[in-house]
Amino acid sequence: MKRTTIAALWALLATAAMAADEEAAPEAPVVRPSVNAVGRTLARVQTAPMRVEMTISVEAHGVTVGEGRDVFEHDRGTYRVVSEARTTGVARLLKRVDEKRESRGLVGGSGIQPLVYRQERTGKAAKTATFDWDARKLTLQEGDDRETVELPPFTLDQTSLTYAFVFIEPPRSGSFPVQVTDGRRLVEYEVAFVGRERIKSALGELETLRYRKVQRGDDKRGFEFWLSTAHHHLPVRVRIVEKDGTAFDSNVTKLQFGGR
Repeated sequence: MKRTTIAALWALLATAAMAADEEAAPEAPVVRPSVNAVGRTLARVQTAPMRVEMTISVEAHGVTVGEGRDVFEHDRGTYRVVSEARTTGVARLLKRVDEKRESRGLVGGSGIQPLVYRQERTGKAAKTATFDWDARKLTLQEGDDRETVELPPFTLDQTSLTYAFVFIEPPRSGSFPVQVTDGRRLVEYEVAFVGRERIKSALGELETLRYRKVQRGDDKRGFEFWLSTAHHHLPVRVRIVEKDGTAFDSNVTKLQFGGR
């Protein structure tokens, strides 16, 4: 099967902004990898834990409103991420929500390459994305609605995005564009490196790398994630900001590793 090359990936990472932003501020610098990038990625595939289970607490306005569980596993050739979440406590009395997202695909010199993504959520039609890398086509389906669009290099889904850097060295400056699908549509994010940050968590104090989606125009939805430098750059905090400004923080409270 044809795979996205690491050269194509890093060409994308080296792009400081989207084409639509050519009149914006001067480009931010980006870390450019050495010619040994593929070797380093393959080495990370060999050393990354083959199974990780994470227990997650979801908070809004300082109150716990949900809980979740992520399981990430790979066999050095393929990967699978299953993410489950549900409202809890008073939030569940007000609105019962159960959600499951699953991403499956390949792992190699270019890191993660999704093949299938599926999302199921209470009261909503299931959403599925099927990646055909040979034909460079992405098929999106929500309920009975189905369409096929072009599949750009370095396209990820909502679940695999924050796990991609388990295998690929995360940039430590500038910003990079990435195509992301939720099964219904394909959008381009520009993700900026915010900086190194020590955060307090149920796991203790953690040294992290913080990233944030760049919001432009009337985009009111925010997205940030923190990668733990001591835990294979796994996402230990993810923040989603809704249109009304409400921020939901998903914090890892427990990590369990298995296999090498």
